[in-house]
Amino acid sequence: MTVRSPLVQITETTIDPREVEKAVWSTADGAMVTFSGVVRDHDHGRDVLDIEYSAHPTAQDVLERLCDEVATEHTSPDLEKGGPLDPRRSVRIGAVHRVGVLSVGEVAVVVVAVAPHRAEAFAACSELIERLKRTVPIWKRQRFSDGVSEWVGVGDC
Repeated sequence: MTVRSPLVQITETTIDPREVEKAVWSTADGAMVTFSGVVRDHDHGRDVLDIEYSAHPTAQDVLERLCDEVATEHTSPDLEKGGPLDPRRSVRIGAVHRVGVLSVGEVAVVVVAVAPHRAEAFAACSELIERLKRTVPIWKRQRFSDGVSEWVGVGDC
């Protein structure tokens, strides 16, 4: 059994973390962990004006597969029934990543993990954001106040 993620999206519109939480949470969940990645005003001692995110056409599919994989890996088996995944102990994940030009303070990515218990929700949320940054083909170009810009992550493609 694979756990399907209820909300996975690459978008050009503003992300509301509460909307992602609402899409993922159910009454079976006693834990919800939310990570919001926000554009900051500096990087390596330089002032950042904005960041432009670009996504490969496959980014949505890669993100969907990744969310389903992480949710399935963190869902506990039903040991009383011989080991298949127990839907009552399911971890579900929602992930939304923004593309386009974002100003300082805007939300670039939101990951929400829900589970019956906190340990699984924390672990799934943390693992998802780390794997997302390593494997989903989304790149960023930072523009600095001195007029210089640099691409981050393009060396991996």
